[in-house]
Amino acid sequence: MDAGRIAEHAVVVLEGAARRGAEAGTTGGVTVVHAPGSGDDTLITVAADATGPVTLVSADRELRQRAEVLGADVAGPGWLLDLLDG
Repeated sequence: MDAGRIAEHAVVVLEGAARRGAEAGTTGGVTVVHAPGSGDDTLITVAADATGPVTLVSADRELRQRAEVLGADVAGPGWLLDLLDG
């Protein structure tokens, strides 16, 4: 992995005003999903529909617990920042 890049496919879920920050779709190994309502619910749907391993990055404890029930690995934002700085 090059510094600042993740080798695996990544999905970013944007909700509310953040949806204006990037168009929905896939480019460069990153899929942007616009949450129609709750971003947390959309993240859980993405994790539930995944066909391979999932690592959900969030500081939200409830969201992390919901993802773990689905079998997802969970990590905090610091983990991702360290990975990108790598």
